[in-house]
Amino acid sequence: MLQTLRVGVIGKNTLADATAVAFNTKAAEFIRCESFADVDALIDAKPTIVFVCEEIPLLKNDTFDDADFLNAINKLFKQTECAICIRSTLNIETTNRLIATLGYDVFQAKLCYFPELSDCTSMADILISDYHMIGGEEKPRQSLLQLLQHASHFSASAVTTGSIWEVIYAKLGLAGFKAVKQTFFNQLYDTILDVKNANPTIVRRMMEQAPDIADKSVMVPTFVRAKTDDSVSYKEARGYAGEFLNHDVRALAGLSDKLPLIDECINFKNLKG
Repeated sequence: MLQTLRVGVIGKNTLADATAVAFNTKAAEFIRCESFADVDALIDAKPTIVFVCEEIPLLKNDTFDDADFLNAINKLFKQTECAICIRSTLNIETTNRLIATLGYDVFQAKLCYFPELSDCTSMADILISDYHMIGGEEKPRQSLLQLLQHASHFSASAVTTGSIWEVIYAKLGLAGFKAVKQTFFNQLYDTILDVKNANPTIVRRMMEQAPDIADKSVMVPTFVRAKTDDSVSYKEARGYAGEFLNHDVRALAGLSDKLPLIDECINFKNLKG
């Protein structure tokens, strides 16, 4: 007789709601608690796996207030034999504290990181996604992938995997990239209104059609690209800290003082001489 799959969820948000829907199958029994403080209810139910969906609160200095999170995860590992899949955002500092709390062997054997990459406003977007990233050691990672594929309603067009640390950086990097991109278009809009003579909406629509908008080559650090030039030494290549010396970028920066983001992108050290 097959053992019942008991799926636990921590959280009271759209991500937790979507997880409840995802495991609303004949193959699973579902248990939910709304916060880290209620984790004892999950322990009593002896779950097979727990999905952590509650966000870890941020302090004023933008670090995590992670004491309740760490305590809940530690309790689950000490008092049950469940695996844990963290879906709420992690950073490196909290992950290192988690390792110190659990021990590295337990961390490697039982834990996966499967962050939500959308803005978590649509349950449908969470259940049926374009892209998933899953971090962890090979064995628990493969077990999670099989569980998602065969016992849940989660699906994705593409899945990439790596270590938990790699997924943390990729998740946070995507958030940072979206913030920079949004800030750039905010500043460009203000620049057009400041300098005048054009409709910023038409400018944006023209840019949307350009292949450069999806140019992946800019994801390679400038100093790495600079090393392909035989005339540039390694030391010089490491000195390329900002945008490559681009006439158009400098011309854009010179239009107005409404584009501080572009000013930050230009490596002024390389403009000398």
